[in-house]
Amino acid sequence: MKKKVLFLQIKGNSLGGIWSVNKTLGEKLLELGYGVEILGIRNNHPGMDNINTKLDIKVINKKDNWEITRKKDIIKSLKHFSFFRTLIRYIKEHFKLKSDLNKAKQEIYRYDPDYIITSHYHTLLAVPKEYLKRTINLQHSSFEYVLKDRYNVKVLKKYDQKVFKLAWLNKTILNQASNYGFRNNTYIYNPCQFEKDKKADVVKNKKICVITRMHPEKRIDLMIKIVNDVFKDSKFNDWTFDIYGVGSLNDESQNIIKNSKQISFCGSTDSPQDILLKSSLSLNTSLFEGFSISILESFDCGLPVISFKYGEGVAEQIKDGFNGFVVPMDDIDEYKNKLIELLSNEKKLKNMSDNAKKFSYQFKTDSVIKNWIKLFNEIDNNS
Repeated sequence: MKKKVLFLQIKGNSLGGIWSVNKTLGEKLLELGYGVEILGIRNNHPGMDNINTKLDIKVINKKDNWEITRKKDIIKSLKHFSFFRTLIRYIKEHFKLKSDLNKAKQEIYRYDPDYIITSHYHTLLAVPKEYLKRTINLQHSSFEYVLKDRYNVKVLKKYDQKVFKLAWLNKTILNQASNYGFRNNTYIYNPCQFEKDKKADVVKNKKICVITRMHPEKRIDLMIKIVNDVFKDSKFNDWTFDIYGVGSLNDESQNIIKNSKQISFCGSTDSPQDILLKSSLSLNTSLFEGFSISILESFDCGLPVISFKYGEGVAEQIKDGFNGFVVPMDDIDEYKNKLIELLSNEKKLKNMSDNAKKFSYQFKTDSVIKNWIKLFNEIDNNS
């Protein structure tokens, strides 16, 4: 009888990083003969039910989006004279969440998985106690982000010794978690969903690109301003900058794009690899990342990446001066200097492209999945 894996996530049809990782791992496990189900607590993007995958996807509550009022919101409401309204919303939402988690628990009993991969600390509350030693909680954020949420820390501490493993996204975060007091740790890098051996002609393409979610922490408006300032030098007139994503830009960014012949907002794309293979380098201006999938995808296509020092994992993703540049957070002048350096130096751009492609092989799904199967085997041996 084939082994069964359950991915448990809070959002059943979100196209964010958690979905991308679970989909990539799930499809590879399916290919290897495992049974795979993705179970979402709620939907988050109406109209995205026809996702192209062979995976079995179930959602407990398709009516409601993922929204949680917290105790700190009740405290804040005192300042705005909305205490009772916020308190009532808190009670209703937590009653509904408890109901959804209980339904998820029943689905776990029905599916009876050999291994459970939880993707958010709330989902741990849905795992029946007899399944906890089959459970690996994959934390998809930086450790700094974990510490900002007291309830996140509280739940992870509660389940630290109960689950099989707390999995972190890189060695640096694992060390931080261990120093903080978590004991049941491991780490596994995110996989890159691409599997082809093609590489961009970075010298010929002369195109900067970014494929991202337009969330505030990504700071795409800052990225546009940086590139626009660099493009004011006429020696870069033959370069372009394409932005792909869903969301809105501020008025200044919209005005820059409207008045620029070199910068374009291209909307969403279903074929990121095709975009990257026609580009020369990628940019990252995020305030924080766990283990950036967009950087992995850029490397797979041979694109160097320039990024601010966004957190613990940056040194394990970008080797400064080798496959990209890591700039001190918010040192905008240095960011511009590094961008100018790559746009001006074809030899360095080409060398970094070659290095990025070679560096990417460790993040191929075939490589990453071996680490997951090793954990599954350990679960079997401990049963």
